[in-house]
Amino acid sequence: MLTLIATEAKSTLGKDAVSRRRPLSTLAACEGAQADLADMRRFVHTEGLLPRAGLTDVAPLLARETVLELEESWVIVRAIRSTQAMRETLTRIDRFPRLKTIAEAIPELDELVGKLNKFFTRDGKLREDASSELRSIRQKVQQKRNAVQRLLNDVMNRNSEAIQEPLIVLRGDRYCVPVRADHRNSIPGILHERSGSGASVFIEPMQAIELNNDLADLLLQEREEIARITRFISQLIVDAADDVLLATRTSGELDALQACAIFADSVNASRPSFNDDRRLHLIDARHPLLDERVQTTDQPVVPVTVELNGAMPALIISGPNAGGKTIALKTTGLLVAMAMSGLPLPAADGSMIPIVDAIHVLVGDDQSVLEHLSTFSAYLVRLKNVIARATKRSLVLLDELGSGTDPEEGAALAAAVIEYFLDRGALLIVTTHLSSVKSFAMNDSRVVNASMEFDSATGQPTYRLISGIPGRSRALEVAQIIGLPSAILARARERLGTRYVEVDQLVSMLQNKMSNVLEQSAELEKRQAAVEEERQAMETSRKKFDSERVRAGSAYREELERLRDDVSRQMAAEIKNLRANTSAREVVTTLTKPIERAIDFIPTEQREVRVGDKAEHRKFKVRGDVVSIDRTKAVLNVSGKKMTVDVKDLVPLASSGERRVGKGKTLSPQSSVLSPETVELNLIGHRVDEALDESDKFLDRALLEGKQAVRIIHGFGTGALRKAVREHLRTHPAVKSWRPGNENEGGDGATVAVLEE
Repeated sequence: MLTLIATEAKSTLGKDAVSRRRPLSTLAACEGAQADLADMRRFVHTEGLLPRAGLTDVAPLLARETVLELEESWVIVRAIRSTQAMRETLTRIDRFPRLKTIAEAIPELDELVGKLNKFFTRDGKLREDASSELRSIRQKVQQKRNAVQRLLNDVMNRNSEAIQEPLIVLRGDRYCVPVRADHRNSIPGILHERSGSGASVFIEPMQAIELNNDLADLLLQEREEIARITRFISQLIVDAADDVLLATRTSGELDALQACAIFADSVNASRPSFNDDRRLHLIDARHPLLDERVQTTDQPVVPVTVELNGAMPALIISGPNAGGKTIALKTTGLLVAMAMSGLPLPAADGSMIPIVDAIHVLVGDDQSVLEHLSTFSAYLVRLKNVIARATKRSLVLLDELGSGTDPEEGAALAAAVIEYFLDRGALLIVTTHLSSVKSFAMNDSRVVNASMEFDSATGQPTYRLISGIPGRSRALEVAQIIGLPSAILARARERLGTRYVEVDQLVSMLQNKMSNVLEQSAELEKRQAAVEEERQAMETSRKKFDSERVRAGSAYREELERLRDDVSRQMAAEIKNLRANTSAREVVTTLTKPIERAIDFIPTEQREVRVGDKAEHRKFKVRGDVVSIDRTKAVLNVSGKKMTVDVKDLVPLASSGERRVGKGKTLSPQSSVLSPETVELNLIGHRVDEALDESDKFLDRALLEGKQAVRIIHGFGTGALRKAVREHLRTHPAVKSWRPGNENEGGDGATVAVLEE
């Protein structure tokens, strides 16, 4: 299992870290390991994979006492860069606190990386400017090469008849020219080599010897400088060896954790909870090696659900041969070990894992000719070791307990062993074919019977684990499927007797009923899941609707604020127009245009208005009789004054002087609406801000109705309201003048305002 998960790791450090995983000993440690895995899964889902390129195990290189070669130093530099990239990636994001804590343990080596980067190119070669001395030497080398090549070209041009080909060749770090063998003496110099065909000899002309010597000296200086730089780089790395090793080890752990996260997604793993109360509950557990998402197979794995606790710590599994008993036992042990090791748990959400001190497993045949051990005796030797080591915090898994010997003696021994572990307090799972062991389980409340389902119609096991009833071994059915003679099978049934057949049929009937119950339960769970999914979808839709409503409200509020600003600006301009004798009605119309445009976009209830109806203008809040209607326009008679308005702005009234509100209820006209006889507004009892707001509305309607003067009653009181009203009238664009009321008009408790015409 560890090998399979390790394939997801990119580095040998990560693979080794996965291979070292073992069950942890405390609840806190197990919870922490699973929390780390959960954090890494969330990181992979949202941020992608960690930058692991170049990460490798550099410990063998740093353990040597020799100078690191440039290629080896480059390997270490790439590894250091990878560790710093991981550190930077995880420490800058606060959403993954556990990963951030791990990454912070990686030493910060940016300064070292900065120093080393000065020496290497992108592909790991030594830079030309690794040192000023190296740069100077290489410039001189290039100049000297150019000088040698110019000289040799001149020699070849002067002795073209002796030259085999006009090429400059390098032989042993010396530049030469190819001379025809029959003209060897035409060009004096040192013969370095003869061609394979013998037609040419490679000669270093005498004129080039000194230049080649100078070039050889420069190349020697270059090698010495490179060696010095190599030692310097090696020393930089060795001085930081401890930090480098810690950084790579920690990064390897992160690589291993990411490998676990990738594998967890491939097997649809869940995060278990842990407890110290001996509660084991694996829900829809799947053996990862059988999972179709891991193996290339079309056959889906059948999950099993296993539950043990302090009250019922033992499970006896029975059923047909090759029916899946041992797989269920192995799956339980493997998944408990994986969960406690911080590895992915291929089971459903809600699974619970007990903290155990050991998992003791007896599976397979250990017979040995050399040790004079039969199958049964070898099993007993191993069982003896388990009995000696198991504690009340252990998980014990015994396959085919009591088999391999006389059934009655084996069953008695098996029952005694089960009782021993029950008394010890260990969690126990046993597989068996022995009927006496099944009967023992039915008579002890601490033991749960379970069976592996078998499909009688197809003659094949279904591998489903059914808890609550014992299983049938079905030896005769299996023998019949294999093809044993029918006479033998019939004789076997006779020997079993009618009572055994009746019991067997009863158990078969119980298994079928239990299977039906499980299928119905699964269908119910599926429906409940569908209902829950629908509920969540509705909740999501509701939240989306609420969000849209808030967004629309915000947009509408912004629009109103914009309109308010427009009105304020236009009001300032219209006050100037008013002083220039502009009609008051035109002023009001101009001021309300932006708001009217906004209101036009608001849907309203439309009711048909007919000639002769009483109607209210929904914008101006004035009432009158509908005199005529011409398509979208209507003439409204308001107190003897005729107004041409839009039909859509008229709201028909239920009856003369009243409006219908709801069923059987009426409202009288608002007190603030002016009538021909009473042109006044009573503000007594209002606060100043409310009074000024009401007076503005009152003056607007009075202007629309063509009133020449109005009376505002504010009372005497402290005089604050009177002062505020009169100050407001003094600056109001629709008021031509004002005066205190006469004795018959309320005296100083009222103010009369004369309006603009």
